[in-house]
Amino acid sequence: MEKRDDLNIFFNPKAVAVIGATERPGAWGSTVMQNLLSLKYGGDIYPVNVHAERIFNVPAFKEVREIPGPVDLAILTIPAKSIESAVRACGRKRVKGMIIVTSGFSETSEQGLEREKALVKLAHAHGIRVVGPNVSGIFNLHNHFFARGGRTSDLLATSLAAITQGGIAFTDTLTSGGNRGMGVGKFVHTGNECDLTMTDFLDHFGQDPDVKAILLYIEGIRHSRRFIDVARKVTRKKPVVAYKGGRTPGSARAAQSHTAALAGKKELWEALIRQVGIVPSPTMELLLPLGHALVERPPMRGKRIGIITVGGSWGVILSDFLEEAGLSVPEFSRSLQKRLHEMGMPERASTRNPIDIGAAGTFAIGDLVLNLGREVLASGEIDALIIHGYGRPEMIKEDSPPFQRTFLDMEKRFIREFDAFEKEWQRPVLIGSHFSPWESRTIFDVNKEGIRIYHDIDKIARLLSLMYQYWNSRAG
Repeated sequence: MEKRDDLNIFFNPKAVAVIGATERPGAWGSTVMQNLLSLKYGGDIYPVNVHAERIFNVPAFKEVREIPGPVDLAILTIPAKSIESAVRACGRKRVKGMIIVTSGFSETSEQGLEREKALVKLAHAHGIRVVGPNVSGIFNLHNHFFARGGRTSDLLATSLAAITQGGIAFTDTLTSGGNRGMGVGKFVHTGNECDLTMTDFLDHFGQDPDVKAILLYIEGIRHSRRFIDVARKVTRKKPVVAYKGGRTPGSARAAQSHTAALAGKKELWEALIRQVGIVPSPTMELLLPLGHALVERPPMRGKRIGIITVGGSWGVILSDFLEEAGLSVPEFSRSLQKRLHEMGMPERASTRNPIDIGAAGTFAIGDLVLNLGREVLASGEIDALIIHGYGRPEMIKEDSPPFQRTFLDMEKRFIREFDAFEKEWQRPVLIGSHFSPWESRTIFDVNKEGIRIYHDIDKIARLLSLMYQYWNSRAG
């Protein structure tokens, strides 16, 4: 069957049947039903369960054929032994797409692989496209369609889309990212890829005007020639960021038992992505922040980084990681250093780059720190600016003394104004803090306002380095 059909049916179905729907806590049929209902999806939802009259107060049907109207998409959460009969029933109902959550196929044994092949042949005979088996599901937050496991409360409908061959790692990534104002608007877990593959959805998202960047979690590539062709086409239009699992013998073995993926060697993978323009994420934790940075931040045109720190030691550590990542922390020109001192910095404060305002007294110098940032950006001597050290390690309570609230308000104002510099000067301006939103009320509050704060020095360095590599490759 031709694999370049329109896949919109999986993200914008008008009617969905959940085969194996139940109210039993912890069951996939329960989780998927609750998630479909929780976001108030506008399409028709039909639970199918031979033993129930209603599920979560929605009328249930004993068989798919009893559903009165057409069904675009079926989600199968039933045991593996019942899948074949369900596919036949969906074929008779003229279902167009199918998501098979159920595991126990090619990821487990050769016999499972043969059952999987027969399943695809049967589905194609009825004109059904298949995602799975062995998946957590699909979502499109832009139309409130959430057909997968996991929580919905931490998710954000952004312009990023994600295609993943594994479920839990990316689910955890989205949960932690949601608390920091990051996320993906569209998502598909491809699992064993018995029919539709990562490449099919990469092609689909590449043509989707709602999607500005695409994230991939890859364990193995099927049909590598087509993947290369599609990836090369898509990366000309929008960023594609990938984290590759299964690069070592041990992880390759784990990938084989996890999703039946044949993982490639590290060297082959690195050569492949260089060919097609994919941005490699060195860690899973950087995948989501990097996708956001390439969409949201101005282009990173050069290697020169300016640093303003609250404390000289953070400046030293930042400089180490930045230069180890292939970037530069140049000493500012004498004329710029002279202007910085003339703005009111004490003689003992460092202006060479990094600028150490900790020695001058963070709050004592007030708005001077903002003026320093403006002067550095205006100088033309840097391509990006890092401000590190805001976010006092305390959570404000009702009985907190007034001076703590004063510091809180001042820190938040500084962070907001530094954040606005990026748009004003059209250069990346990254704000770093050692403390998380759960350790600092300042960081918690500005995160809720949509301001990105980076907590790991190595992540800041890697992010800027990869941004530079991306924009430099496009300039060529």
